[in-house]
This record gives sequence, structure tokens and C-alpha cells, in this order.
Amino acid sequence: MNRCKRVLVFLLCMGLGASAQAFPDHPVHIVVGFAPGGADISARLVAQKLSVLWEQPVIIDNRAGAAGNIGAALVAKAAPDGYTILLLVNSYTINTTVYRNLTWDLLRDFAPIGSYASTPMVVLVNDQLPAKTFAEFVAYAKANPGKINYGSAGSGTTTHLAGEMFDMRSGIQMTHVPYKGSGPSVVALLSNEVQLSFGSMAAFDGLIKQGRVRPLAVTTATRFPGLPDVPTVAENGMPGFDVNVWYGLLAPAKTPPAIIKKLSDDLAKVMADPDLALKLRATGLEPTYLDSQKTAELLKQDVARWREVINKLKFSID
Repeated sequence: MNRCKRVLVFLLCMGLGASAQAFPDHPVHIVVGFAPGGADISARLVAQKLSVLWEQPVIIDNRAGAAGNIGAALVAKAAPDGYTILLLVNSYTINTTVYRNLTWDLLRDFAPIGSYASTPMVVLVNDQLPAKTFAEFVAYAKANPGKINYGSAGSGTTTHLAGEMFDMRSGIQMTHVPYKGSGPSVVALLSNEVQLSFGSMAAFDGLIKQGRVRPLAVTTATRFPGLPDVPTVAENGMPGFDVNVWYGLLAPAKTPPAIIKKLSDDLAKVMADPDLALKLRATGLEPTYLDSQKTAELLKQDVARWREVINKLKFSID
């Protein structure tokens, strides 16, 4: 009997291995839980390279809403076969702690494939605002309490919580205006619907280069090479302020390990392409590949970090 069981296990493993080798044999969908024009920029670049490698279409499927939660819920319930995967933005590490009624859990319902890029957030103002520097903005906002609206990619996102941390540390009273992704928040800043945004370089890089928005500071601990003359928030009297945005890919939790390994290995292959690195850097992203295991560790660390911050803020969303 034991021998039969061993044979069955062997045959099952052989079958999974063969399945992974044949993967993918039809189109793969990368679900992006945000509106076009923001987080999906990097996903489209990665998808193009994977499509060439696999000789199969890799389709970006934008499912915006609820700070990315609609897209995450869809993938959590998808068939665990590797054909429906989720663009991981680290704002999901906030969502899984801040939302009370989620139908999914980041650490329970997903299998990390890998992470591939990171970027600082930038504190940006509309060019109609008189403030030319970070210090001038703080002085202006304190002199005009309640008159500054700041935009984010949605309630509970990294861009939102960075604003809450900024409010708490600076003593400024700003009004938060959430949007369904980075793209709409970009439009809002340009139209002066909001006067300030905490945005990723990927979403605002082109507008910064065109001079249509004004970067006042970056949110990481050190200056960003792409904006060497822009100081950090920490340099402006808020030591320890360090928030970045990073991107990766997730599959449903029960996806076979052989498929996860194939996806992770193939992500590593395309990330080794100098052309992709060049294109990512052109959008304000720094290529930073981590495999499945290291991404899982990063997720756990980030969830713990944001849970501590959220508990201090006493913030939650129903």
C-alpha cells in the first residue's frame, strides 16, 4: 500500500512538472486593481517582455476601485493555475490591515511570484501654488488651515497613509481626496482640484520633466538619483520619514509550487534584460528583482510595519 502511495505521489509530481514546463499554453491575465495611467505602467512593460518569452499574450486587466481591493478579491478567487495573477503594489500591505471587511488576506490568500521594481513617492504641488520649496509649503499650509486638498490613489493606499503620516508629523491640517488609482489623482493635481499629491515617480515622472507639477521632496530615507536636487522629507525636519512604493506579482494561494517557480524564474529572466531595466528607469522606477521567497519575507515585514503605523493612527476603513 505504501509503495502504491509513493508511486502516486511520484506520478503527481511528474505531472505537475510537465504542466509547469508547458506553462503557459494560452493567454495570461495580469489584474491591476487601479485605473490606467499609474501602477499599470510598469506592469505593461513587464507583460510585454513575458509575452515575448512565452510566445503568448499577456493581458493587462484594469479592475479599479476600493484602493485595489476589487482586483485583489478577483484574483484571490481565481483558478490557481497561474493564468490569472495580480499586480502587487505594496499598498496592499496596508489594505490587509486597515480594511475591516475584506474578503481576502494578503498573507493567506496569495502566493508571491516575485517583486521587480521600487520607487520613492514624491511630494508634489500644483504649479499655481506659491510655495517653491518644502519649507515654504509647510508655512503656507499652516497659514491656510483646511484650504489644502491632497490627492491619493485611494483610501488606505500608501499614498494616503503617507499623507496621514505627514499631517501627523507636520501639524498641518489637509483634506484627503481619494481617487480610483494614480491616473485620476494626476488629473486632479493638474486641474488644481487638489493642491498636493503624494505620488509615485512612475505616475508623475513625465509631468515633472515637463515642469507641469513641482516636486518638493521625496519620501525615502535618501535622495532619489532621478531627482538629485530634490531633498527628502527627512531632510526637512521629519527624521525617520521613509516611505516607498514597490511592485511585484502574486498568484492565488493554491497555485502549484512548480507553476510559481516557473513564473518567478521567468520574471527573473525578463528582469535581466537591459532594455527592460532602461524602460523602467525611464518611468522613474528602479529595477529590484526579488524571488518568491524573498518577496514573501518582504510582504510579512511590510504588513507588520504598516500595522504598527495604523494602530498608532487609530485608522480603519469599513
